[in-house]
Amino acid sequence: MKAKIKSNVVDLRLLIVDFDDISHDEISEMTGQVPTYIRVKGQPRNPKRPDSPVWPNNLWSIDSGLGMHASFEDQMCTLLNIIEDNRAAFENLCSKYYSEFACAIKVYKGNGESTPWVHLDNRYNKIAWELKIEFDLYAF
Repeated sequence: MKAKIKSNVVDLRLLIVDFDDISHDEISEMTGQVPTYIRVKGQPRNPKRPDSPVWPNNLWSIDSGLGMHASFEDQMCTLLNIIEDNRAAFENLCSKYYSEFACAIKVYKGNGESTPWVHLDNRYNKIAWELKIEFDLYAF
């Protein structure tokens, strides 16, 4: 049986982290977005193991909705559109809480695909600077 060739992955998300005075639902209501993932401070990292360490902070995140095989550029453009469509809410949130674009890229050898590229253009730079959104890249 021949092994299935895997496609490269680009997982880009916008995170709001370290909030205690607002709920995940309130962030969703403010932004008009359903989170892709949430983390609740004090909850076990692995609910199936009672001795699991607990999460040290709250986290709310969204992705572009395009899927992890869409290009970095398309995913970033979609996330920037989401921010711009509700700029006031994101300005408020990003001024109070830690926020970042978290990007994980997984490259598979021998699949015939080019290595995904990450290009941060002027539109990204302007929004990230004004809202003080950091950028974190993890490749494996």
